[in-house]
Amino acid sequence: MKYNFAKYISAALLVGIFTISCEDSIDKDNSPIPYASIGGYQNSDDIASGNLIAKLSFENNLEDKINNISGQMPVGITYVTGIKGMAYNGSSSEMRYSVGNATTALTGINGSFTIAFWMKSDGTVDPAIPGQGKGAQGIFSIVRPTEFWGGINLFIENPDASKPERIRLKLGVETSNSAVSWKAQSVIANLDGYKGKWVHIVFSYDATTSKCSVYQDGEAAKNLDGFAYSPAGGELGGYASWYANDPGGATNPNGAAGYGNFSMAGTNGKVVFGSHQFETVPPLNNGSQQDWATSFAGQMDEFRIYNVSLKSSDVIALYKLEKDGR
Repeated sequence: MKYNFAKYISAALLVGIFTISCEDSIDKDNSPIPYASIGGYQNSDDIASGNLIAKLSFENNLEDKINNISGQMPVGITYVTGIKGMAYNGSSSEMRYSVGNATTALTGINGSFTIAFWMKSDGTVDPAIPGQGKGAQGIFSIVRPTEFWGGINLFIENPDASKPERIRLKLGVETSNSAVSWKAQSVIANLDGYKGKWVHIVFSYDATTSKCSVYQDGEAAKNLDGFAYSPAGGELGGYASWYANDPGGATNPNGAAGYGNFSMAGTNGKVVFGSHQFETVPPLNNGSQQDWATSFAGQMDEFRIYNVSLKSSDVIALYKLEKDGR
């Protein structure tokens, strides 16, 4: 009995010493040392926070953290590990998309805007035989029910047969600005070497300069086309200049005015994630499903929309902070 009693006393002393030691190691007087800031920010949500009008992180749901998109109606959507937590997971074998309700914060954009998101794609193939995952894959659209195209259309364009390893990511917009004749404008980011890899993409339109800047992984995109008088093969980098009418050439010899404020009309408060507005069942516009188009077959994460054109320094900070999980 004496031996057992001594053993218990020794054990109790050891536990006490260990507990005191652990408590002494905790600094109760000073706050934890914060992460080093990136671009002056601690968290990605701090960037242009007052201008962030939609943010979907796809954490096993379609919740918009800003609450400007609601009532999502998903069709077959699943989720997978993404760049930061979970991510939206498309399919190359079955149609997947969601239709949601949007406030006028999105459908009434009037001026500059930025769309930022992460994407992982195996690209697309020519839809000689139509099928899911072939042709132009829809990623996001703001619906205009009486028009074929939405107000904003983000999708992977049909492939370039001569460059099968290239992903052609396209932003197309349709303005209602009465001062603009060329109401439809677009730009294509030619992504080489990104098949099956996560890439951070930003389209940032500045209404004061009428330039749509494109970034990949925080840097100015190196290979753009798909806009008026862009060089064949997409040899221009950085930004696309958008005009109100025909500039007459790449150097604007006609002296055309800039595209100016981007504004939408004819919207009905609906947005589509993961497809085109004409590829849903039933179609959300006055058209019909197309053999050359399909829903998105890849993954996307941390989808954001701002009602301002992000500065290049903020784009770099956003990329680095999200990559760091912040």
